[in-house]
Amino acid sequence: MKWEAALVVGVLLVSVLGAGCMGSSNTSEKTTTPKEITVEDFAGRNVTVRVPVQRAVIMSTSVLEIVQLLNASDQVVGIPEEAKDDVFLSPGLKNKTVVGKMLNVNDWEKVLALNPDLIVNFYLKKFYDVDEFLNRSASYNIPVIMLREDNLEDVTKAIELLGKIFGKEKEAQAFEDYFNEQVSRVKAITSKIPSEDRKKVIMIEPIMGKYYLVNGNDVLAQAVSVVGADYLVNLTFTGYTPVRVPMDKEKIIADYKDADVVILLTDSVTPYEKVEELKNEMLNDDSWKLIKAVGEGNVFVLRADKGKDSFLIWSPRMAVGVWILGKVIYPDYYPDWEGKAKEFVERFYPFLS
Repeated sequence: MKWEAALVVGVLLVSVLGAGCMGSSNTSEKTTTPKEITVEDFAGRNVTVRVPVQRAVIMSTSVLEIVQLLNASDQVVGIPEEAKDDVFLSPGLKNKTVVGKMLNVNDWEKVLALNPDLIVNFYLKKFYDVDEFLNRSASYNIPVIMLREDNLEDVTKAIELLGKIFGKEKEAQAFEDYFNEQVSRVKAITSKIPSEDRKKVIMIEPIMGKYYLVNGNDVLAQAVSVVGADYLVNLTFTGYTPVRVPMDKEKIIADYKDADVVILLTDSVTPYEKVEELKNEMLNDDSWKLIKAVGEGNVFVLRADKGKDSFLIWSPRMAVGVWILGKVIYPDYYPDWEGKAKEFVERFYPFLS
């Protein structure tokens, strides 16, 4: 049915978009004189922006999390509908004007009424008409910054760029240092894992009764490599490499029977309980047991939704996400991740503590 296809596309979009927080921003202690600067965005476009930006429309929840982390919530005027369900966003941000859904502006008149000085969006041509979006914005003389979410490094690059645009360079540098420190500590552990102990991993996101494999170009697959494991799924179709690949049970079993670890992911429409049911089904199914990981009981459910305990999303949360993946894949090498999550939430999301 068409509505089912649309829902799956929406879920996959939320999955591949991400989704720290100091609450609503406070007025800076010193006044910054507005000026125009030209920056290069993640699409390679030179964009001239008057900084610090004061009235931004943000079309992604993960970018909203970054802006909030920078203590710049008061400089946002428009948000996507999905922000209302993001537990990691403060009530102040959730109460901003909704101008559309993720990536897409539904009502340009509403945007114009907000008198924005910037729109921030993701450069994802497979999910919406980027050219039409840019042309429409240009017709209203609204500058647009395009970001990408291809890898872990893009998290800190986005924070650095947005820190410059929102006049929050100090806050941006502080989180960059924190994020890079977490990745460095993980890599230090990775260096101690003997090559003969390296695990082979696949990740499956069940959506409406179907299986979607996380592909090797997704940030979660990269994070698996960072923690010292080999990610097995790397598929390309006629020059196109999707971040999620639909695949039936029989082919998953045939192609990935050597996997040492299988990770099942939640999402916005498949709650933890449903994914846990799939895990139990796999562990009690002789055909699924042909996969090494399933036969040995190494199947794990991890959160990739917008809930409080979800850290496997392209966003600042990946500072904890790498620790979660490390502990699940290599329990003897990595410390418990709960302490990392507690520190992260208390420091950057105090309203959740």
